[in-house]
Amino acid sequence: MTGNKIKGLLLNEWYTIGKIFIAVCVMVIASLFGSLFMAAATGEAVIGFSTVTGGIGVMLLSSAFSYDNWKSIGSFKKSMPYSDSEVVLVRFLPPVMLIAVEAFCTPILLTIGGLIHGDLSEGFEGQAAFVTAVSVLYTAIPVMIFYPLFFKYGYQKMQMILGIFSAILVTSSLSLSMMGIVRSPDDENMADKSMLINMPVPVCVIIIAVVAALIVVAYKVSVAGYSKRDD
Repeated sequence: MTGNKIKGLLLNEWYTIGKIFIAVCVMVIASLFGSLFMAAATGEAVIGFSTVTGGIGVMLLSSAFSYDNWKSIGSFKKSMPYSDSEVVLVRFLPPVMLIAVEAFCTPILLTIGGLIHGDLSEGFEGQAAFVTAVSVLYTAIPVMIFYPLFFKYGYQKMQMILGIFSAILVTSSLSLSMMGIVRSPDDENMADKSMLINMPVPVCVIIIAVVAALIVVAYKVSVAGYSKRDD
């Protein structure tokens, strides 16, 4: 019975943001393969545009909250035999899927690209760990911060704050991305030191584990906040 209700909610989400989800998936996949091609060309693990697509992707997916007041979709869900945890879970699934894909595929594709190049730069593993951690963080932070707020206060009340945060997120992620693309032809050693950051692989694993735990906390807080709303 629970499985059927989840399927019904997923179908509703698909009708609401299905095209947006497809576009976000294409963006993320393109950025992942872009990182692979850059690693294949340079033998280095650079950030590229993975932080941009991940952050923007979650922001686009969060637009699903704006539909809750449109045609009283939120009230409709409240009137149906869906538990609060089921409604929240279905809304969390798309961004969590993106985070999982980035955490799993980023180091694999970077490594494949490095092997294609054949001559890996010094500290390649640490570079790949840093890129993976940053990509996961930029995708997960909006989920951990704004999803609980959306479920508690609604999208309209948080829209302005979301816009400001989105501008900061995109600007900072673009800066990080350009660090891996813009290289100094006059002083390559300086470029390597300033633009290629190493991170111990265990630290990356710990960061991903902490992010996973915080997403669970955000989910539980979202359920608690949603249960107190009166749409």
